[in-house]
Amino acid sequence: QIKEFWKLEDFKSTKYNFIVFHIVMLLIGYMYFQIYKNTEEGQKYAKKSLPVAIKKYVCKKEKKVIIYRGRYFAIFNFLEFIKLYSSCSEEIQSLLDPILALV
Repeated sequence: QIKEFWKLEDFKSTKYNFIVFHIVMLLIGYMYFQIYKNTEEGQKYAKKSLPVAIKKYVCKKEKKVIIYRGRYFAIFNFLEFIKLYSSCSEEIQSLLDPILALV
């Protein structure tokens, strides 16, 4: 019944550890969703199932871009990164393009 309610995909593993892990993660996810519905932000989903909530959820958080090379990294706001990228020379942009194409 949970599978139909949550519209889960088929689970094909027959190994005990994988099945137990899958069930435990499913229950933890369900509990987190119930906790979220009890928050101020989640009140609007109080009478809704997870599939309905996912369709209506709008992320209000600012988007970030993480760039890393070796052991160095930088975290940019998305708009800041776009401005930085557009200010680079064509040579630098051509080096970044293959990386950005993977996103």
